[in-house]
Amino acid sequence: MRGSLNPQEFKELLLSHHPDLPCFNNDVIMLFNRRICAGCFLAYPTAFLVLIFLRPSGYESIFLSLAFGLISQLRRLSKVLIIQHLCRIVAGIALGFGLGGLYWAIINGQWVAVLFLVSGAGIYILSKAYSVKTKLVSVNAIEQDESACRIDKL
Repeated sequence: MRGSLNPQEFKELLLSHHPDLPCFNNDVIMLFNRRICAGCFLAYPTAFLVLIFLRPSGYESIFLSLAFGLISQLRRLSKVLIIQHLCRIVAGIALGFGLGGLYWAIINGQWVAVLFLVSGAGIYILSKAYSVKTKLVSVNAIEQDESACRIDKL
């Protein structure tokens, strides 16, 4: 495992933090011949728009955040790219409501709401980490099978 990146690899990492492997092709958008993380490209602007135009606050926004976050995970059940991208936009809506609700809860000293929201975000992050790990394990298994086939042919 290498400990440094060349300038081109660093630039690619900034635009898309997903490995350049076929199993991550649905997680990136090609824009001007550059790999860009589809989730970041679609979710963060959506979250920003939710924060600016809807100004979410209160328990309702926290519950909406968790509900939209759960709905956004439906993309894992679909192989249709447009549905996956729409679910990433839903994840952005969840993020916008979550940030607004978190701000409201902290300002108003609603620590149970903060704990509830942070717990939901933690579960979301763990599910994403599990998904990435599963993809990488499957890629490694395929690579090992291919290398075994090459060795057998020698």
